[in-house]
Amino acid sequence: MLKYLLIALGLAFAGTAHAHTDGKFTKGPHGGHLIDAGGGKQHWEVVASGGDLTLYVTNKVEKPVDTTGGKAEAQVLVGGKTFAVTFSPSGGNTMKGSGPFEAAQEMRIILKTTGVGGDSFQARLTPLQ
Repeated sequence: MLKYLLIALGLAFAGTAHAHTDGKFTKGPHGGHLIDAGGGKQHWEVVASGGDLTLYVTNKVEKPVDTTGGKAEAQVLVGGKTFAVTFSPSGGNTMKGSGPFEAAQEMRIILKTTGVGGDSFQARLTPLQ
């Protein structure tokens, strides 16, 4: 009986083994940092190029989440300075923002969304690895 209970528990937690976390860089389909947001309710991928940031939002089964009507703000830490970036929906499941910085390896982003897919979350990302 204990054997079956352990197997059932193992299967119950098997789906969480592949979660995207802040602690490990997981490369997303667009080449950016892919993480869980809201305990896995959404998956975010941020791609950085120059001073431009693109946020891709999907649900827990990787289906696009419409960003229409949503808002996002970020604190971008790069080169020893902090920059505020406001994102705007740019069609489908993407949001775009830009700032007076140059993307670099040590770049860190604290991103907060409001009303994206009806939810609001916050997470940390490292878009370049």
